[in-house]
Amino acid sequence: MKIAVVGLGHMGTALVQGLKLGGHTVLGYSSNAKKAEALQISAVSTYEDLVKADFDVMMLTVPAKLVTAVLAKIVAAGLSEKVIVLSAAASVQNADLRAAAPKNPVTTFIPNIPVAVQAGTIALAADESVTGQNDQVVHDVLESLGDVLVVREDQLAIAGTIGGCSPAFIDVLMDAMEDAAVAKGMDRKQAGQMVASVVAGTAQLAQQSDLSAGDLKGQITSPGGTTIKGVLALDQHGFRGAVHAAILAAAGD
Repeated sequence: MKIAVVGLGHMGTALVQGLKLGGHTVLGYSSNAKKAEALQISAVSTYEDLVKADFDVMMLTVPAKLVTAVLAKIVAAGLSEKVIVLSAAASVQNADLRAAAPKNPVTTFIPNIPVAVQAGTIALAADESVTGQNDQVVHDVLESLGDVLVVREDQLAIAGTIGGCSPAFIDVLMDAMEDAAVAKGMDRKQAGQMVASVVAGTAQLAQQSDLSAGDLKGQITSPGGTTIKGVLALDQHGFRGAVHAAILAAAGD
């Protein structure tokens, strides 16, 4: 599959890295040639050159306020009607994409940074313009980047918050755990490796289990044991409330 990524910021870069790992051919659009060179992909810097390229899917990763204007300009430059357009901006509705590109199949998806290693969490708000083979193409491309969860469009914002912002919250947790291990004498590099392994293993178990997070926690917290004491210490220091506040703040509440 040949995919054009329009915008090579942090998310665009992560998508390019994951797509390359998935065996896709990637074309980048950016005014900064050095970004494309660093990613070792072909790139163009004008909409006219972009539409001359033969690609199947176009991912828009420009700032949300620019998405519809950029898409309209690319369409005006001669974008092929067969190209599937995917926008990575939660605040841009599918209807807005259809208005900017009325003859193209369009849909909105919200990826997160782990797509760079094909371990992303991707929310997809499927649009009515994407049907049949095009729908299969969308899923094939996105599933090469990680887990795809189809959500209603009105749930896309909170799904994007959980998927897109939570990695940073988990990074804060991992950093704190690493510091605590170092305070008890552990080598920092080894502590970091152990914490990352614990997070990865815990996530994998949660994905493969039918149990809730609370039930999984219950399997570890034996009566009077060290783990339940640690859990209670988290509660005493407002850990759950802090997590709730972080999610709601990131969601704009």
